Amino acid sequence: MKIGFPVDGITLDARVEDRMNTATYLMVVDTEDMNFETIEAPKESAGPGAGIRAITHLLDMGAQVLMGGYMAPHIAQSLEKSGIGVILKVSGRVGHLVEQYQGNRITDVNCTPEPNHILDAGRKTAKQFFSMMPVLAGVILLMGLIPIFLTKTLVLSAFSGNPLKDTFLGAFMGSLFTGNPINSYVIGQSLLEMGGSLFGVCALMMTWVSVGLVQLPAEITALGLRFALIRNLAAFMVAILTSILVVMFTGVM
Repeated sequence: MKIGFPVDGITLDARVEDRMNTATYLMVVDTEDMNFETIEAPKESAGPGAGIRAITHLLDMGAQVLMGGYMAPHIAQSLEKSGIGVILKVSGRVGHLVEQYQGNRITDVNCTPEPNHILDAGRKTAKQFFSMMPVLAGVILLMGLIPIFLTKTLVLSAFSGNPLKDTFLGAFMGSLFTGNPINSYVIGQSLLEMGGSLFGVCALMMTWVSVGLVQLPAEITALGLRFALIRNLAAFMVAILTSILVVMFTGVM
């Protein structure tokens, strides 16, 4: 019998991790002779499909039973219907768990735990809040720096009052700069307070998140030259058109 685990190490002393999509390594142990195989797990940053890919890797390695802390009920049920054993609510070191399984002290049943929604929501909220702290600090710093580098005279001279020209200028500024989308709100508010054009500010905010000249080399490397150029050009033109329509239809010109 081969058992698959999400683990934090590459030996039988490794601890079983709670979820497949957050595991550092994947291990399959043969209960007949305790031989095992370990590979690096798909990274959580790879997206929501990392857990499925981890399970697929374990099955490709020959796992007939999967052990872990938690697995989505519908996934566990699908695996069991396919003849794959699922054992959950387990923790500890791999070697000890295999010994328990050999001694029939762990049963091959789906014991998917019901998640505590309140605690789970609290943990996710806290994680998101702390991950936002650097961004919030950057926004506060940016709010203090903008009046220093962008004077009212400079802003008024850049935005001439011509809707088309201001929109192109704002779109170009948003395409050139990069950063968290929240920063664009701060910059946009400051420009409006200095008398900047709403056409330009709207275009800046849209291209800030959809066009990236600074990231263009990385996008070309990852997705190809043609795709990167066409995508950025299309996003630039759509941002200009959308900005003009938004300002016109909201009646705040």
